[in-house]
Amino acid sequence: MKNARKITTSFLLIAVLLTSCNSFLPTRQTPPTLAMETALVIVGTEMAEIQAVIPTVTSIITPLPTYLSLPPPETPIPTSALSFSGTPTIIPLINGLTWSECVVPIDDYARTDSDMEFLATCIEFPTRNEDDEKRRGEFVDHQNATSDWRISIGNDHFETRINDISQGCCSYKLVKNGEVILEMFPGLVTSNPNRGFWNVGGKLVWELAGYTKVIVVDGVDYNEKYQLEGSYFPYEIKGKLIYIAKKTGKFHMVYDEKMIGPEFDAISMAYCCGMISVYYGSEQYWFVGRRGGTMYVVSIR
Repeated sequence: MKNARKITTSFLLIAVLLTSCNSFLPTRQTPPTLAMETALVIVGTEMAEIQAVIPTVTSIITPLPTYLSLPPPETPIPTSALSFSGTPTIIPLINGLTWSECVVPIDDYARTDSDMEFLATCIEFPTRNEDDEKRRGEFVDHQNATSDWRISIGNDHFETRINDISQGCCSYKLVKNGEVILEMFPGLVTSNPNRGFWNVGGKLVWELAGYTKVIVVDGVDYNEKYQLEGSYFPYEIKGKLIYIAKKTGKFHMVYDEKMIGPEFDAISMAYCCGMISVYYGSEQYWFVGRRGGTMYVVSIR
């Protein structure tokens, strides 16, 4: 009788353990099937055999819905190669680009002649050429202090339309061939949030920079697509999109949908006023960033 009680107790313990384990399994598309499993239970010096019905997995696990993640970095910059001489360290990247950087004193660099001349002694600022102007859309400045953009890519015509600012600022509609395909709410800060239109490799790239900084590529919000905290300053090099992305508090360079180089703790990205910002032109991308307690001037081309 005692043995029977022990067997019963052991059976209940196994059932509880099986149920507990199953509670950690992810949700599946179809209910699990049932199967008979045999368990051996030691009772005193004897071994008893019991059977229990437990679920078995026969269906594919359905992952939770999520946005795409940024791909892993390409060719990290080796810290051992850094130079403090003012001469840039030049490192080729496997995607055909060249990463150049040099160390500069930590400072809040501004758009003054002295600061810009000093930074240019390491790496010169890029200048925009005729191809850069062709990539950019037409700026439409309205008399009511609002502005819009227009651009044609192939047979498609795109434009932005701001909602009536008397209703509060600001929401912008992206219009393709007369049809609204997206509405964005970047908010208004000290500068115009509707930054611009570009034709990058045959794709429409739209930049907005209010409280929310975001780029939109062919109607797709990249902050949502890659779960970014911000996406900034789009440009084209060799027919591919390059921009700055903020993810988990760090700043990354993204080129052709891949992160390149090291991450930065901060990058100077002023949209107005007097601070140094990001500059691009003639297929060169230039910025000042800080990582690991050191500040760098960086050029990608």
